Amino acid sequence: EDQKEDLGQEVSKKRPRETPNYFVSIPITDDQILDRIEDVQELIFTKEPDLLRALLPVQTMHLTIIVAHLGTEEEVKKAVLALKQSKTKVEAILHGEDLNMTFHGIGQFNNQVIYVKMSEEDQKTLSRIAEAVEQCFNEMNLDISGSKDFKPHLTFLKLSKAPRLKRRGFRKICSDLYKEYEDSYFGTEVFSQIDLCAMRKKKQESGYYYCECSINVGCSGMEESKEQ
Repeated sequence: EDQKEDLGQEVSKKRPRETPNYFVSIPITDDQILDRIEDVQELIFTKEPDLLRALLPVQTMHLTIIVAHLGTEEEVKKAVLALKQSKTKVEAILHGEDLNMTFHGIGQFNNQVIYVKMSEEDQKTLSRIAEAVEQCFNEMNLDISGSKDFKPHLTFLKLSKAPRLKRRGFRKICSDLYKEYEDSYFGTEVFSQIDLCAMRKKKQESGYYYCECSINVGCSGMEESKEQ
């Protein structure tokens, strides 16, 4: 552990840790999943209207692979290249088969973040995909030091989005608010796309994040890919 600490310090001397401003993610667009999430959000809102601001719009639903700090236009270009280069690696992992991502049940981090869980089985393949993407970003020497260990989770409520609540002493989200859905099936998304998104740029008309680049992968993504 100490050694890790030292290494961390060495790295930070060289390059102070900057706040991430980009992230690489898998968009979740399946109607059944999004409808189910809206149902849970409505239920939570009915029981605790104050939490409205903490709910994330379903148009932004995604699984984060890594976060990055890209300080210059040059670094953004490098990141676009890194994502494009990861496509071959990702395709090799998929072996020409579809990856179905099944969402079932609700989980939480410190009662501050509430998310839909993804089945353990599908997580294995996805973790390998995340590793491949991470590798491409590291090879480009991009700053992804803000990234946590990959644990696919579909966040739909974050207390940090409602700072006023915290100031008023609202520090925990009680599981009673969503217990009716705690073990529900939400749906299945076929993995077909990876995006490089900007955290701070104006969102798209659709409500989804501003994308610098998207790659299409897997069988369902193949058709669109050919056009690029």
